[in-house]
Amino acid sequence: MTDAEEAADDSLATTAYRRIRTAIILGRYADGSAITEGRLADELQMSRIPVRSAILQLGVDGFLATSPRRSARIVGWDRRSINELFDVRLSLESLAARLAAHNAGQGAPITGLDHALASAHEAVTSGDRLMIAEAHAAFHARIVEMADSTLLTSLTRVVSGRLVWLFYLTGVGRDAREQSHEHDELLAAIADGNARLAESLAFSHIEKGRAPSLDIILSGG
Repeated sequence: MTDAEEAADDSLATTAYRRIRTAIILGRYADGSAITEGRLADELQMSRIPVRSAILQLGVDGFLATSPRRSARIVGWDRRSINELFDVRLSLESLAARLAAHNAGQGAPITGLDHALASAHEAVTSGDRLMIAEAHAAFHARIVEMADSTLLTSLTRVVSGRLVWLFYLTGVGRDAREQSHEHDELLAAIADGNARLAESLAFSHIEKGRAPSLDIILSGG
């Protein structure tokens, strides 16, 4: 296989990943339902090779439970999975906020974080739930990037995809503007280099979303 062919396969796999992930987030497949490589290839009008790659990545990111027979099951939400996500976020993202603030205090630029928050505000104005979910998750991802920890980035990658899904599902019952305001406060603490305040604000912001998320998702929205 030539380099060009490998690049084309990678591009198709990325496209397949994004389209399947979006379909899952939007609820086009029921929680727990089985989907096969062949079915997805037909729906996406692609060969099975990029779809197979997308399925494997979606398994890593927590959207699918895969099996050796090239079928997969949608991994939905229950009380345990929601609580586990919040517990992990509290540890990883609070650390990320502290490290990001420390780095800002040492002169690291916050331009990327500024842009991410501006995009999140624009998304909130649009009222598009998926766009808001993606933008808010992107803001949190930028904080992790600014923490400049290879291991932390690797660990948070596992939960970042499902975070978009969580934000989308809870978008019907939570005030997106209020969440953006909390992001403003968090960004200000990071920009000031106030590591402990940034860590505290991140912890509070995440924990504040636990109870409403449980209520909204477990009640069916």
